[in-house]
Amino acid sequence: MARGQTARLAQIDVDAAQLFDGQGQRGTPERNLLMAVLERAILDFVGNDPKEAAAAEEWLFGEAEHPPAAFTLPWVCLQLDLDIKRVREIIKAMPKRGKHRIAPWYFAREQFLNG
Repeated sequence: MARGQTARLAQIDVDAAQLFDGQGQRGTPERNLLMAVLERAILDFVGNDPKEAAAAEEWLFGEAEHPPAAFTLPWVCLQLDLDIKRVREIIKAMPKRGKHRIAPWYFAREQFLNG
């Protein structure tokens, strides 16, 4: 490969890396993993299984340590640049699934996210 082509490819790699390196940005595997953890907890909390709902409630609304321990809700929110108070308010406002196959809040999710 010619020297100019190598330099150009290196610059493309640097430019692409800058898309996801900043705090508060989306797209990194780590952020996606933490979002999946948060999403699973929310689904368990609003779901029909009492044991899963209780465990999720404890994780979502339990007492926070300072500094937050890894993989607790406060820590996840810190890593994702989310306001934990706002996250908890949104989750508390979500209705339980009940007899519905699809959670009722799913169709009104924009209301919870933008409200």
